[in-house]
Amino acid sequence: MSKNPPESTQTEMTDIVILIIEDDSGIRKAINTLLSRKGYTVIEASHGREGLSILQDFGVDLVITDIFMPNLDGLEVIRSIRKENENLKVIAISGGGQMHLTESLKWAEAFGADKTLTKPIKHTELLEIVSELTMG
Repeated sequence: MSKNPPESTQTEMTDIVILIIEDDSGIRKAINTLLSRKGYTVIEASHGREGLSILQDFGVDLVITDIFMPNLDGLEVIRSIRKENENLKVIAISGGGQMHLTESLKWAEAFGADKTLTKPIKHTELLEIVSELTMG
C-alpha cells in the first residue's frame, strides 16, 4: 500500500501526484484546492529550490511551476528536471514578470515544459491539460 504525502486531500481514487511550485501562496492554494477536489494528490513548494528538494523525496507525476520566483526561477527548475528526468511532465505558468509574457512561456517550452498557461489560470483549461498529461 502506497503512502501519500500528508498535504494531500482526495475525493476520488487516483495515484497521480502533482507538485505545485509557486511563490504566490494564494495562487498555489487555489491550484491545490482545484486539483485536490478532482482526486489528485498535491504537494506544494513556495520556490524552486524547495520544489527540487521535494522532487528528490517524493515520486511525482507532474510538476506545475511558475516562471518568476525567488530562490531559483521556473526556467532553472525545468532545466534541472530535464537533466534528471526527461519523462516527467511539466506545466509552466506565468503572469509576465520581467519578460514579456509570451516570451517567458516560449523560453519555458524551449527549456522543456510540456505545456504552458498564462495567469490568471482558467480552471477548465488547467484540468484539461493535467488530465491530458497524466492520462496520455
